[in-house]
Amino acid sequence: MKIFIHPSYIFLKSELLRIVREGYSPDKVYSNKRNLVEKVTIAGKPYVIKRFKRPTLANCFIYTFFRKTKAQRAYEYALMLLERGVKTPFPVAYIEVKKNGFFHTGYLITEYMDYPTLSEFRPDNLPNDELMKLQSSFIDFTIGLQEKRILPLDYNPGNIFYYYNSAKGCYEFALTDINRMRFGYVPWTRDTMRSFEQFGISTEHLYKFMLEYSKERGVDIDFCMYQFLSFRLRKKIRRYIKDKMKSKIKRKGLK
Repeated sequence: MKIFIHPSYIFLKSELLRIVREGYSPDKVYSNKRNLVEKVTIAGKPYVIKRFKRPTLANCFIYTFFRKTKAQRAYEYALMLLERGVKTPFPVAYIEVKKNGFFHTGYLITEYMDYPTLSEFRPDNLPNDELMKLQSSFIDFTIGLQEKRILPLDYNPGNIFYYYNSAKGCYEFALTDINRMRFGYVPWTRDTMRSFEQFGISTEHLYKFMLEYSKERGVDIDFCMYQFLSFRLRKKIRRYIKDKMKSKIKRKGLK
């Protein structure tokens, strides 16, 4: 087993080691699908534990000898984001468990952020001027990531915290689930449109969103719309083919 703890949290080592033995009781379970994400209390303070799903046998081999695990990448990327002034839960530690000499399970422990994600946001709860303020703030945040040469590869509402900063009079954001990112790369408009498509912008808000983004970046709105809709169409085609294949397999199983 490998455990790497941030120097500020060395005092929690014995408590963190209990995580592997599952010697704790979660306060809340956020997700238990692909990965297990739980809120826990350690030494009277809330933290989040993410246990990554065990990879395939081939990836167990790759993570053992050739590539950093998701847990290690997420830990290191969090520090890189914070160094660049991008908010994300502070990384406390990561743990890698091996079985028979090969990587088996990875854990990431972070500080807890008491903010909702954009997936929880409901437009009906805000007046139109507040919606525009949120949209404008989000575009500024995205452009800020580009200027810092940061490209999130999993840019969806469930991975973005938001809150209103009354002192600045704008909304602010923080990234989570960050093991898939690119640093030192200046995103093209095409990359940004792919990110926005992942974000799931509704058709009714698409034009206003793209209009403001194109003005801020000085790029052609038609090109933005074309790239965005191309990615959306590809996703729909892939989903259609996948659903058809599932339906075909199900029909064969009933025969």
